[in-house]
Amino acid sequence: MNETREERVAAAKARMAELAEKFLVRTAGEIETMRTRLAQANDDSAALAEIRNLAHRACGTGATLGFESLSEFAHRVESLAASQPPGSQAEIARAIDELARELARQPRAGP
Repeated sequence: MNETREERVAAAKARMAELAEKFLVRTAGEIETMRTRLAQANDDSAALAEIRNLAHRACGTGATLGFESLSEFAHRVESLAASQPPGSQAEIARAIDELARELARQPRAGP
């Protein structure tokens, strides 16, 4: 089983494309979770912590996979969720919407 360099590179690129697609799908679901939890943030300070954690993961994974702009939008959500008290969700909601719009702009590997 002697793969050529080109075959190894092609396999690595295919795997990265697969990981990128999984990240985009997961992030879309997590944005919906962020929105749901934000609606609960008035009564539940743990909601902001969950939003912060989801955004942190999107920020780090996005940067690792080369989605720099998506990572920057996620970082903004993370920062706002970390600094805003419950009851002041309007700015976080706007940042989540911006993150969702940026996600929609990402090229997809699917058919």
